[in-house]
Amino acid sequence: MVTFESDGKKVSPKISKISMLISALLMGNVGLLVTVLEKYSVFTLVLLRGIFGTIFLTLFLLKNKSFSLDFLKESFKLHWKWLLLVGIMNPIVIYLYFMNIVISGYAIAAFLLYTNGIFVLVFLIAFKIEKVSKINIISFVLAIVGVAIIMEFWNGLHLSVGVITGILSGLTLAILVFGKKMIYIQRDENPSNVNAAGNFDTFLAWWPTLFIVMMFLPLGGAELVNLTMIDLIYSLILGLFPTALAFALYNVGVKNDKGGNIIILAYLEPVMATINNAIFLRELSIFVVLGGALILIANIIVLKYSK
Repeated sequence: MVTFESDGKKVSPKISKISMLISALLMGNVGLLVTVLEKYSVFTLVLLRGIFGTIFLTLFLLKNKSFSLDFLKESFKLHWKWLLLVGIMNPIVIYLYFMNIVISGYAIAAFLLYTNGIFVLVFLIAFKIEKVSKINIISFVLAIVGVAIIMEFWNGLHLSVGVITGILSGLTLAILVFGKKMIYIQRDENPSNVNAAGNFDTFLAWWPTLFIVMMFLPLGGAELVNLTMIDLIYSLILGLFPTALAFALYNVGVKNDKGGNIIILAYLEPVMATINNAIFLRELSIFVVLGGALILIANIIVLKYSK
């Protein structure tokens, strides 16, 4: 099976899986960077990710010649309703996620964020968009249990505000992912309407990131004058690797996902976060080993047995 990008390039399912894996590994560094910049408010942290993510994605679009009027007009004409939903959801997801990192720590925040996989499955089944196989469900369960063990979430569930915030982050992320899937479904079902040249995967990463800037500039902009040179460097890293690159690669995976086969690979994000904890915080436990093993098994099942 081969799919096509809006610029006519072929993308195989294998490339989509690799893209999702790389995206997950890059996103796994978000918690570390948020911790490094924790002296700033959550509003400012979200804004920093939005500003520098938008800058880098804009450069990617310019490089790919995807800022043509024809390409932009066509994209908005075909998908304006879902684009609006995705744009609104993205800042909310990141705010809730960053807020929960501050409230509960990265461990619990990451686990609760990844409840989104369950919500996505519910949406897929409820809307009868795709057939979800038993192996997908088993893999999702293994992955979620693995994340739970790694994060040792039972130590923090007394933080009711954190739990509510985390579950909301998972729900809003699921809505965001579902919105992107609907956009790609529209493109697949109406290929004759897709004519303008441009990299749509990068555009779909750039568009919702732009909403972060618009929504949080009034809330967190005042602190930008306090950025030091080292803070600026960390912000650039936050905007480039776990945002611009990760978001664009994530869209390649979402576009070609069938029944949750590729989305589940995003569960490597908390594995990467755990590695960071071991290296920088010198923290490693048997729970990390057991949970990581379950997540890897879930990924192997998807890669080897999914059709």
